[in-house]
Amino acid sequence: MRPLLTLVFVCLLTGLALSYLAMVLLPFLFDLSIVDLIENPIGDTPPTDSNRMAMALLLWQGLSSLGFFILPGWWFIQNHRSLTQANFRLSIFLSLGGVVITVLCFPMVNNLFHLNQGLPYSPLAEAFPSFKDISLGWQEAEKSFQQKLTLLLSPNGSLFWLLSTVVLAILPALGEEIVFRGSLQPLLQQSLRSPHAAIWVSALMFSAIHRQWLGFVPRCLLGALFGYMVLWSGSLWPAILSHMSNNLLSLMAFKLNWFSFRSSQNLPETTFHWENNPFPWSIALGLWGLAIVGLFYYQKTYRGPKFGVTDSDANAPFP
Repeated sequence: MRPLLTLVFVCLLTGLALSYLAMVLLPFLFDLSIVDLIENPIGDTPPTDSNRMAMALLLWQGLSSLGFFILPGWWFIQNHRSLTQANFRLSIFLSLGGVVITVLCFPMVNNLFHLNQGLPYSPLAEAFPSFKDISLGWQEAEKSFQQKLTLLLSPNGSLFWLLSTVVLAILPALGEEIVFRGSLQPLLQQSLRSPHAAIWVSALMFSAIHRQWLGFVPRCLLGALFGYMVLWSGSLWPAILSHMSNNLLSLMAFKLNWFSFRSSQNLPETTFHWENNPFPWSIALGLWGLAIVGLFYYQKTYRGPKFGVTDSDANAPFP
């Protein structure tokens, strides 16, 4: 329990410290404050101010990833190797295999995300008015997130796209995998005495930390997928690179509007339709089937050291 509390404490300490640094830097660099970024009506932002706010949001997001995940996770792994036994050995075959499986899951994950967004209009919400009110509150938070994502991806230019890719795709994937799969998952495994329980509990916490409840289910499934990659490969790199590829695909789908991606993410009740999925179900189900086959093959090709589990645990089937 003590190492787990240490991990949480260090994440909060460095995260709050770099968040304070962002609050100090924003007025000097962009003549903006955190309040401006949170409360500004994005739809009314002029183009010149839009670019300035996008850069400020990228700085804030980048420092948050460094403070809450990358720096504390790396420190924890370096100082608790006997507990985490984290391995950064890069296997090209296993890493590429994980990326391919994640890409094949991408259509299904986004269709599930779309269905998850329809929770405020589901029979459950209609039967329980209090739950409908809660889910509508989640919807407003999700709408605010999508507005900020639109702002972040609105400026053009290769330099800005590179910065967006680093801050929104690479840094979160690296930091979150170091913390959740590299540190939290093995700690939970030692406490729960089950690699499967550790994977799913860490996946639930991984999804909850994003505070985007209308995307909770698909994000939890992705977290479990990354957890099994780490368990079976013995390395963090398959999960890190797979996480990066999912983030990058999501950014590109949103920016380039693949399969009418933006319109399928509209949240108001007047525009939400259950059948308006980002991808046709025939494509999503077909690729998902291939991903399942690939995942079982991935399990059979397991090699290398694990996070303190036996060979039978590492090769154990899904629970």
